[in-house]
Amino acid sequence: MKHRREIDGLRTVAVLPVLLSHAGVSLFAGGFVGVDVFFVISGYLITGIILSEMDEQRFSIMRFYERRTRRLLPALFVMMAACLIAGWFLMSADAYQNLGQSVVATTVFSNNILLTMTSGYWDMESQFKPLLHTWSLGVEEQYYIAVPLILVLVHRYLRRHVPLALATIGVISFALCLWSMRAHPVGNFYLLHTRAWELAAGGWAATVRSPDDHRGSDALSILGLLMIAATVLALPEGSPSPSPAIALPVAGTALILLYCRAGLAHRVLGSRLMVGIGMISYSAYLWHQPLFAFLRVASSSSPPVWQFVALIPVALCLAWASWRFVERPFRSRSMRFRTVAAVLAPAALALLLIGALLHLRGGLPQRFDVAPGADPPASFKAYNMRVFELKQDRFPPGARQRALILGNSTARDVVNMAGEAGALPGYAIVYRDDLSLCDGDRLSASKRALVAAATLVVLAYDHQPQRTCSGWQLAQRLDLHGKIVFIGPKGFGVNLNPYARLPLAQRRCARVPLSATAREASRLYRAITPPQLYVDVIAALSPDGRHVPVFDTQGRSLSEDRVHVTRAGARFVGERVFRHPAWQRIVRRVANERH
Repeated sequence: MKHRREIDGLRTVAVLPVLLSHAGVSLFAGGFVGVDVFFVISGYLITGIILSEMDEQRFSIMRFYERRTRRLLPALFVMMAACLIAGWFLMSADAYQNLGQSVVATTVFSNNILLTMTSGYWDMESQFKPLLHTWSLGVEEQYYIAVPLILVLVHRYLRRHVPLALATIGVISFALCLWSMRAHPVGNFYLLHTRAWELAAGGWAATVRSPDDHRGSDALSILGLLMIAATVLALPEGSPSPSPAIALPVAGTALILLYCRAGLAHRVLGSRLMVGIGMISYSAYLWHQPLFAFLRVASSSSPPVWQFVALIPVALCLAWASWRFVERPFRSRSMRFRTVAAVLAPAALALLLIGALLHLRGGLPQRFDVAPGADPPASFKAYNMRVFELKQDRFPPGARQRALILGNSTARDVVNMAGEAGALPGYAIVYRDDLSLCDGDRLSASKRALVAAATLVVLAYDHQPQRTCSGWQLAQRLDLHGKIVFIGPKGFGVNLNPYARLPLAQRRCARVPLSATAREASRLYRAITPPQLYVDVIAALSPDGRHVPVFDTQGRSLSEDRVHVTRAGARFVGERVFRHPAWQRIVRRVANERH
């Protein structure tokens, strides 16, 4: 296929909105559609090359994958090696373990599958993942495992029906996308079956013979650019993707690929600046996410947008260096594939082994000072989940003091805090995460009986007050006066990675700024809950209301994920929270009534 400069320029149209969107520039909130543009370009070029070579009877699957190897792996491996080095110095054990898992998955082009499987409540926030963006490489390479073989078979036996085959793939994939948007939104974003239609759209465009002298070519090309720009500027942050709205930039990209042969759009996209950025767009895409992620990892609070924007030129400089000294040499035919394989095979093996080691060794917590008696960082999830053993339908027979603790994982923290601090001696405890007091009169008879049997009801608030009913209204509705207490939310800042590097001697005084989300949630809960029934956890931990401790007096971490407590954290927080006057008042009242 003949090289077209305007396609390099189109890559610039794809990559710059992605960088600006991920930098947090609100004007480009929809810039994530640049990835969809990349998919269409990829489908167009790769399908066109395959069909051209098959027409000339010189297509080889081995040569195809050799080209993909030369094109993708060298720059990818260098970027991942840099992430592992940076992570050694900057990442906590949990984050470094997660990076190791992503390195393994990315090396075998399956990080999109890993992200789908691990996405959930306990997953590390995506903004701290340096390899988050490699999901798109997984989608592409999984597509190119199957589609070349399909094209070979269809071209050999049903040559005229190649466009129909690609259209069929696209229609089926788009239908799956429409279904998955609501049924499986995470898988809809990451997985091949809901993204294949974008690559197939580009492939279908490669089968269409558009006349070079089409009168409306320039107008159609400009229309395509406007369709991409409109989506970038109009889609709000957090919009589902892929979705019917993504069909607009996909169609716009196809129009440009088909008709941008001359005219204004051709001159703009084929300009030296646009072509120059487009040529380094792959490496720019590779490097921007690690730079952004490690900026967050190294910051104790959320970095401002201008810092991310300032990193974009850095990403472009690294991209140029990667293109000049990594991509070009490995793509050059002067380097024999035997040499390429001799370099890349050991590199791939090393990345797989290092990633597996980080996974198996829990992110190598011994890189930093380990406090005496500290639990392994990965154990805090199991510590929280063990509370499910207390999820029962009724209290033990004969129990005189019965505590019902309600809420999600933050309520399980309350159970652990009470246990470590000895706050509920003599109480039979039942924990429920499926008994929403917001249901009020709709509670089943068995659940109402459980509430009625409790001598003490503890409702643990989470960080989403918009989902929570007024505590006072609930107490009135279910006649819980005198036996209900509300535990406020807690929080341990925006990012704990910088504090993992502190020597033990400095940890005792370490304080982390509270996140704005935690402060606002605490304020709202105080407003909707009677003060005599509300235990303000943040006030118990933070005299100034703006900073909270990160470690206990022995230097052990209070939290590994900024929300849930470790065993040491449960003891430290519990000893302070359960001295709160509201808690003491309710517990004394219950004890007096029992006697």
